[in-house]
Amino acid sequence: MRKWAKVLAVPLLAVVGLLSGCATSNSMVEIHGDTWFRERMVLPPEAVLTVQLQDVSRADAPAIVMAELARDDVSTPSPFSFTMDKDQFVKGHRYTIAAKITLNDKLLFINTQSYPVDLASQAPISVMLQKVGR
Repeated sequence: MRKWAKVLAVPLLAVVGLLSGCATSNSMVEIHGDTWFRERMVLPPEAVLTVQLQDVSRADAPAIVMAELARDDVSTPSPFSFTMDKDQFVKGHRYTIAAKITLNDKLLFINTQSYPVDLASQAPISVMLQKVGR
């Protein structure tokens, strides 16, 4: 009887492992896209692109930054991606992507419109950045 239990246990453990792997991948959300600007210019290597995933649910409070990435290889378009657990998102809350480009802590470009995140969609988000006036 024990011999059969061992023979059945190995395939059973393999199936359980595969199923738990599927459950894990379903609990993750990937939010991806790119940022871009219209100006035809090359930015200095010191320029920094910062992209944030924000919870903007509370109208009378600052946005809560849920994830952020910063990169110094700024080009147009510049891809971004956030992979997060679904449990980090609250049903009924609103989430957006915000982006900016700075040079020596001075703002060069920023998004001027809202880019909402649809957690049910896998479509990329294209964030246009506007040059800041001098």
